[in-house]
Amino acid sequence: MDDIKAAAAKHHEDAAHGFEVAAGMHHEAAKHCASGNFEKAEGLATSAAEAEGVANRHAMQAVDQYRHHADEVAARKAEAAGEDAARAAKHEAKAAAEK
Repeated sequence: MDDIKAAAAKHHEDAAHGFEVAAGMHHEAAKHCASGNFEKAEGLATSAAEAEGVANRHAMQAVDQYRHHADEVAARKAEAAGEDAARAAKHEAKAAAEK
């Protein structure tokens, strides 16, 4: 569980950092655009889009961590329920045999 928490938290931190970097590039691109330096603005906008792509990948990796964890929990619950049902059936069969 701690591994999942640490991994997901790291992905969130990396995503947040990527979005912060991208936001800074967008602000800088806006300044260059306003001053007519479209070539520089375009380069910054492209770099910002790439940073956003990396940030989105980190966000999706965090979501994947949650899904993987949920699948593991569901599998453990299903296994426990199956064991409980088998135990109950065994007790019922034993009780029926004793009658």
